[in-house]
Amino acid sequence: MPPARFAALSLEARLTALIERAGGCLETPDPDAVHDLRVAIRRFSQALRIFRALLDPKAVQRIRRALKRVMDAAAAVRDLDVGMARLIDEGVPQEHGVLDEMRAERRRGELALRGWLLIVQSEEPHSAWRRCLVPRPARSAGGRAS
Repeated sequence: MPPARFAALSLEARLTALIERAGGCLETPDPDAVHDLRVAIRRFSQALRIFRALLDPKAVQRIRRALKRVMDAAAAVRDLDVGMARLIDEGVPQEHGVLDEMRAERRRGELALRGWLLIVQSEEPHSAWRRCLVPRPARSAGGRAS
């Protein structure tokens, strides 16, 4: 399989997974959905890194910038989820004030995450990003496309 075709299939699969996870997180941003979203972002970002020589650098930079905002917002929510779970595992009562504060902070973080997800969705990643992610054929040492 030519490298450009392999890259196109890999990027499409990871972008599709990312869009699905983003939709799920928008619908129900529970701890599992936030975790799954972060995994999908990391996998898509890794594919962008791996295939960057075949892609338009400016388009990749725009996509990565948008993903960073979503990832940062998701990380803030995920950190609170993990922190609350650890405190509960350590025996802190559910009604403890620190957990109440963390829940309130998570709700604020969840709103921020949803906002970034809506912004990314408004950029229509399912169409605009796909148009940016059409790999160019790789050049061989002799200068011909492979």
